[in-house]
Amino acid sequence: MHPVYGATGIIAYSSQYAVDENSILIIKDGASVGRVQYVTGKYSAIGTLNYLTTKSGFSLKYIYYLLSYFNFDKYKVGSGIPHIYFKDYGNELIYCPSIKEQNKIARILWQVEKKIDLEQILLDAYSLQKQYLLKNMLI
Repeated sequence: MHPVYGATGIIAYSSQYAVDENSILIIKDGASVGRVQYVTGKYSAIGTLNYLTTKSGFSLKYIYYLLSYFNFDKYKVGSGIPHIYFKDYGNELIYCPSIKEQNKIARILWQVEKKIDLEQILLDAYSLQKQYLLKNMLI
């Protein structure tokens, strides 16, 4: 079974898939317009998402981290439900050093991201421990 992605992440699984490569998903419609997600392997995506892959000589992870902080606001259109279109933001120029540098930057950012995830897990555990201790202290 292969994941089917929507704006909130995996929304279903299917025996069929539309894409068979690592990609960056970009929400193109709705409240979370411009949010990006890195996905791997075989998957499908619903119509509210665009997917990007890279050409040879570019690091997909580097582009993902770059787009994670990219400001899509100037490309939003629509009075009710915001939309962004690749034809608009696809011409934006971004800084891409050599592939070696892209991979190095992406590797460092991935390590920082994993460290942040670990620290969040610890913070959540300490919060639960604090709640437990306070509850039992005030019996």
